Amino acid sequence: MNNEQLNQEVKKLQNEIYGLKRKLINLKLKQGLASKKKPYEVEVLDDLEDYYYVDEAGAVDLVGIYRKYEQKEIYIRGLAFETVEEAEQNDKERILLFKLHKWAEECNEGWIPDWQKGIPKYFAMFNRVTGEFSVGADCYCRVFTKLPYFKSDDLAEQFIEEFGDEIKEVFC
Repeated sequence: MNNEQLNQEVKKLQNEIYGLKRKLINLKLKQGLASKKKPYEVEVLDDLEDYYYVDEAGAVDLVGIYRKYEQKEIYIRGLAFETVEEAEQNDKERILLFKLHKWAEECNEGWIPDWQKGIPKYFAMFNRVTGEFSVGADCYCRVFTKLPYFKSDDLAEQFIEEFGDEIKEVFC
């Protein structure tokens, strides 16, 4: 075997190695994509005909009056309920939350909590044991609450005074 033949043989082996490396990379990519965790999806019930839904005007309807794709959309939004009472309770909660946030928006006068700064933000807390509200404050760690934050503890106190009983009635 001469030099030229050896060079050709080396080039042939290099091309084979390159091809095998590409196959290996593609295989790893496919395996990586297949093994990635799929995001959780809500499984839609097959039969939603007898579930209830509160429409945008507050009327309670059977989910079954809607087309199948609309039933699915209602269900995945958490708006399909097994009983009329559950549907009505959800409607009361939505109405109250909207009212609470509108009140807070007006009273906070455009203030929006800035979680980047160590300035306290105030919120209403409810103790289930004592049945009493109190004002909580936080600077950096946002508590996951549906209730609004306030720029002062005085506003949070006013909020509790204004809405405490209604919050207990609807949410507790």
